[in-house]
Amino acid sequence: MSALPEASREFGSLLDPWPAAALHASLDLPGSTPSLGLPLLWHWLYFLEAPARSSQGPDGHARTGTFFPATPQPRRMFVGARCQLHRKLQFQTPAKMVESVLASEQKQGSAGAMTLLTVSYRYYQREELCVEEERDFMYLPARDEAPEALHEGALAPVPDADLSLDLDTDPVLLFKFSALTFNGHRIHYDADYARDSERYPGPVVHGPLTALLLAGLASDANPGVSRFAFRARAPLYCGERLRLRGELGEGHVSLTAYRPDGAVAMTAEADE
Repeated sequence: MSALPEASREFGSLLDPWPAAALHASLDLPGSTPSLGLPLLWHWLYFLEAPARSSQGPDGHARTGTFFPATPQPRRMFVGARCQLHRKLQFQTPAKMVESVLASEQKQGSAGAMTLLTVSYRYYQREELCVEEERDFMYLPARDEAPEALHEGALAPVPDADLSLDLDTDPVLLFKFSALTFNGHRIHYDADYARDSERYPGPVVHGPLTALLLAGLASDANPGVSRFAFRARAPLYCGERLRLRGELGEGHVSLTAYRPDGAVAMTAEADE
């Protein structure tokens, strides 16, 4: 992995409670809206970049080559992250996020030449570090093969687990999550683009949505969880059911998201 010249930028936010309340309602979560600070990973609703329309690529994302280094591959995926929660970010309190590009690595896989970009995010309130995170973005070559089929029919069995959450996805949920995270990536809401340009069978469920739900499953079972890491393994598609499972250990939760065909869509680990 090659280190890059130091590149960083800051975003400020007052942490308005409305986005958190809107996400809580959109997911139809039990209990009251979060009021004692942001739950694990919910900082993804804030400190959002608003790129100019003229800087967008055909996929709806900001083009690389400005803050993120230029990459020759056109397809982008958020494939994993490692997050440490030191203290919860509080509502109605000024906060800042410092984003830094750490490294870029050229890789060769079954899809061809790929670029793995690692980016650091540090979140502060009252000059104290509250959350630190590293995210991995993969840039992939264009595809020309026919889209795979949607997973229709009976759900394949998945292993029994200590924790479970099932959620049926639909276009409204994906639209609202895109809106709340200001994510313009067209694979999540433009069925024609997802199918014709990126060769998916339909809109793709956001990886961060699956990760956020897994983090919530772990935190509900163990409120002391403060570290969370996930890796996306395979895509889930709009209209399919998310099946999230977790195994409890001593101060640890192992988590898995399954596709309807029983394949693993995401794995995650949560620790105190």
